[in-house]
Amino acid sequence: MSRHAEIELKDIVKTYHMGAETLTTLKKVSLRVYRGEFMAIVGPSGSGKSTLMNIIGCLDTPSEGQYIIDGQDASRMSDNQLARVRNEKIGFIFQSFHLLSQLSAFENVELPLVYRGMPAKQRREIASGMLAQMGLADKQNHKPRQLSGGQQQRVAIARALASQPSILLADEPTGALDTKTGKEVMGIFQQLHRQGHTIILITHDPGVAEAAESVIRITDGIITEERRGNHAIQPGSPDGLEEHYRQ
Repeated sequence: MSRHAEIELKDIVKTYHMGAETLTTLKKVSLRVYRGEFMAIVGPSGSGKSTLMNIIGCLDTPSEGQYIIDGQDASRMSDNQLARVRNEKIGFIFQSFHLLSQLSAFENVELPLVYRGMPAKQRREIASGMLAQMGLADKQNHKPRQLSGGQQQRVAIARALASQPSILLADEPTGALDTKTGKEVMGIFQQLHRQGHTIILITHDPGVAEAAESVIRITDGIITEERRGNHAIQPGSPDGLEEHYRQ
């Protein structure tokens, strides 16, 4: 039995035009992410990893190539369709947390469910449950400024999980944290992975990337290394992946 590819990128190119200058940040990138996989995409500043994250997160569209997410061709979607995919399928976690300072931890987690039109009783149960899962049951009424960096990131993870997305996309989630707190947050991601969540983590730190099941290295817009478990795979090779994941 083979694992199901939840995400597939085929020969993705991303080009930006700035006056007379053309900048290509992704160059024929092909990649699969399997359901339940914990993948880290690692690369230095300017490598193209942020552009790749934006395409995977349906925040941007490729100039060329095809992007399939959960069987749907996102590369051909309208802005409204992309927004729906972001809302229903992807939970975002950011380096700077992106919590609303005027809202409590509970209200921050509840807010995406309000936007989805979920009944009040149901969304309150979910928000409380997510905060309890993150060990923050006693912090529900605290504003972000009353929480530590690690606590704020746990609130952000709870918010991402509240909509029950099939994919968690984390952009430098430990970048604003000290080493000890960063390890604690990575422990949460590993626990979520064991629970079956698909996780894609973007980082510049190879040490953080090592906590993931799979590591993809990108340099100058090209995938230069692809490791699944303890096995190196030829970058962009579907046959190699199928062989690796066949039980």
